[in-house]
Amino acid sequence: MHRQNFPALALAAFSVLTLAACGEQRAPTEVNRSPNPTVALSKEDQHAGAIVAHDNCDPASFNAALQDPNACVKHGHQTFQQFIAELQATGNARDWRFTPDQITGRFGVGLLGHNVGGEEHTFTPVHAFAGGFVDVLNGILNLQPAPECLTLEEDDLVPSGGNYLIEADELADVADASGIARVQCCIHPWMRTEVRMKG
Repeated sequence: MHRQNFPALALAAFSVLTLAACGEQRAPTEVNRSPNPTVALSKEDQHAGAIVAHDNCDPASFNAALQDPNACVKHGHQTFQQFIAELQATGNARDWRFTPDQITGRFGVGLLGHNVGGEEHTFTPVHAFAGGFVDVLNGILNLQPAPECLTLEEDDLVPSGGNYLIEADELADVADASGIARVQCCIHPWMRTEVRMKG
């Protein structure tokens, strides 16, 4: 959603309205945390590579906006207001990203997701890139949710510092005829990686 031509006052007013709306929507960290939210990966858990989730959240502003003292637990530099303004202007928050954006996987072998950011993220295999489960962000980006983002379980939310095994069968289920599987964050849906599946 491009709002580059809005006057600064209108952009600020929209940010305030969006901030207020966030308190009423399902926020990215509004899911109850499980006692052991990080996946423990044993030596038997094979993975072909890793997708890393990054963000740059400022804890004071994100925690206040999302009304959660643990919404952001690392010391990033982008305020919540700057984050919303960047999404409105460009449709993307560039510091919220997966690396790499393309990776090679193998059928029958999972991938590791590793969250080095300060917020929760998901590593969700989807048939097609689309929106996530946060209505406010979908509205800014003019996206409809990916169906896979509407059926998540609590342990699909990966906290800061957490690991997640993206299972081989889930990747195979979403791979298209060209062998491309897609993985996105269902909280921040512009965070995406294409997985080129090999036999």
